[in-house]
Amino acid sequence: MGNRRFSFVIEAFYLIGVGVLVGMLIERVRFDDARSVLLKQLDQDRNRLHGRLMAIEREAAVERKEIRNDSSIE
Repeated sequence: MGNRRFSFVIEAFYLIGVGVLVGMLIERVRFDDARSVLLKQLDQDRNRLHGRLMAIEREAAVERKEIRNDSSIE
């Protein structure tokens, strides 16, 4: 009787352990999916911001060049 009870306790702990590990795995997969969506959005925003900053820099360079050309003409 004691051997059966010991076996039952070991099997119960085994099933609980497997359940916890499976739960952790599922949570990691769900978290990774949410993280991937967020990182994709952040990458798109970063690329859009980089494009805007490059356009501003180009406009400033053109304005500086125009100012230099105007001052050299006078």
